[in-house]
Amino acid sequence: MSKIQALAEEINNRLPDTANAAEILQQLNHVLFIEKGYEGNSSSYYDPRNSFLNDVIERKLGIPISLSILYIELGHALGLPLSGVQFPGHFLVKLEISDGAIVLDPYFGGISLNEEDIEERLQEYYGPQANKSHAQGVLASSSNKDIILRVLRNLRNLYMQDGKWEKALPIANVMTHIDNDEPADAFKARGAIYDQLECHTSALADYQSYLNTSPQTQSDQFIRARIIELAATVRKVC
Repeated sequence: MSKIQALAEEINNRLPDTANAAEILQQLNHVLFIEKGYEGNSSSYYDPRNSFLNDVIERKLGIPISLSILYIELGHALGLPLSGVQFPGHFLVKLEISDGAIVLDPYFGGISLNEEDIEERLQEYYGPQANKSHAQGVLASSSNKDIILRVLRNLRNLYMQDGKWEKALPIANVMTHIDNDEPADAFKARGAIYDQLECHTSALADYQSYLNTSPQTQSDQFIRARIIELAATVRKVC
């Protein structure tokens, strides 16, 4: 955090005492993205280091959510009440103002998005049926817990896709304890990790917990079949 504070002080020293929000944002963007060279890591988007804030600060590379976290922390240090936005597929930042909100994209240099930009992005994600009414729900401010869970989910899924089950497991353990809003996802993912590690008793327990989270999950025939197989062949306890 000392590096973030030092960067915030460098930006603050360039601002007049009467600087308004627009002037602070302009200077923040100039220093962070133009002078310091922070940018989205489009060439190695799925590098796990893009999700660790210490690596992002050192390498000056990140993904939308990690660059947004850095941006929000700098904004707070400069007196701007920035908040995160769980925009589908691409984390954003917003600043509430008297007549609405300024929506910013730190992955693309802190650019400001207008209503047309937001609607276009929604249509890219949801299809042409998306409109301004969809934007109201997806532009709500995220809690710190929501942000942490999104970072953890990104990392967990990345390690799972790469078959790095030992690295995915501790992240999955944390998520099963704090993800009260989506427990089905947490239990199913950890069950799959245990399954790959041949920790069959633990996988069986998580799959059963997953099925018990809601009526919708109870219809998951693949998991039901896997539970039957595991129950018949349990041979390793973790």
